[in-house]
Amino acid sequence: MIETLTIVHIAAAAAWFGHKLLIPGDVHASIRDVEGAARFVARISRARRLGVIAGILTIGTGVWLLYEVFGFSDAPVRIWVGLGAALAIFLVAYSITRPAWRRIRSGMEQGDPASASSGVVRFRQALMLENLLWVLALATMVIT
Repeated sequence: MIETLTIVHIAAAAAWFGHKLLIPGDVHASIRDVEGAARFVARISRARRLGVIAGILTIGTGVWLLYEVFGFSDAPVRIWVGLGAALAIFLVAYSITRPAWRRIRSGMEQGDPASASSGVVRFRQALMLENLLWVLALATMVIT
């Protein structure tokens, strides 16, 4: 059971990180493509759904593994740091990434690239912070 849970945990974590690696470049290229805006918004919406599902699955399987392998009271500090980093990704996504994306999406849907561009820097910075937190979470899980 632990092996299966570990595989699901790692696969979900990979999907959680991997789904957003191409988004910053895509947002930059698509911001001026008024005709392709609807397709771009649909791509980001799919990526967002995948990210949320993969993130929840990663955290859920991680907590389950934590309990099965260590027990909550005996888990090493590094595991708690990793869990904190993973939870912080959701906090960043909710408080920074999502509002920036709404600004971009709104501008694109209105056919106003200048308005859409106003959220790009914040959006890219938020994704970079999410990725750094993900790397921290990963590092704490594999360091022994």
